[in-house]
Amino acid sequence: MIRRRGAFGRVGEMLAVLVAGTGCASVPGDSAPTAVKPLVTAAKCIVRLHGKGDQGGDSTLSDAIATVRPNGNAAGWGKRQWLYFPDDRYDEARTIVEAALDSVGCTSAVIAGFSNGGSFAAKLYCRGETFGGRVVGYVIDDPVTDSAVLPCEPPPHVNAALYWSGALAQIAPAGAKCSKTDWTCEGGTSIGIDAYAAALGLPIQKSSQTEHLPYDDAPELRLWLE
Repeated sequence: MIRRRGAFGRVGEMLAVLVAGTGCASVPGDSAPTAVKPLVTAAKCIVRLHGKGDQGGDSTLSDAIATVRPNGNAAGWGKRQWLYFPDDRYDEARTIVEAALDSVGCTSAVIAGFSNGGSFAAKLYCRGETFGGRVVGYVIDDPVTDSAVLPCEPPPHVNAALYWSGALAQIAPAGAKCSKTDWTCEGGTSIGIDAYAAALGLPIQKSSQTEHLPYDDAPELRLWLE
């Protein structure tokens, strides 16, 4: 099931990280990879937001759809993560996504986030972000269930889907402290998947994964771009 709803800080530092499809080298710590010329261009794209301890990579093109893989705006577990709170860090992260869309000339996009990237995607959705009308949908995949979705005011006429593998259910029940697992959580605790889904106003759909791994081929990713 899907649901249809129809300023930024430290600019100089973050412009070096922005890139999607760049063939950039990521460095642990807050030092950013160097952006180079994008490899592909496409009107339609999927923007993949990686989890904590992962990183972005080159843009690729398949069936006239670009997949863009920007790097997170902060260090995390030896690689990168998305730090989307407080507001100045949210603005940094948002700016990277905007630059990723710009880098391939994307005018119709699905933003797909996994784990920490899923939580960031959910916050973008709840902030009503369409990047100038370019976003047609959000796929929120096995997110860390934090309070970034409170309150939630999604954009009208934008699709959203929430996938859950169940692998985090015992690790992150409602009230679990994120500091114990070194997770990045707005508010510091998990609100649990049921409250998270209710805040988003979305049903919980079963991921194809039974472990905490990305659902890379969720059908909405291409369906919404048709």
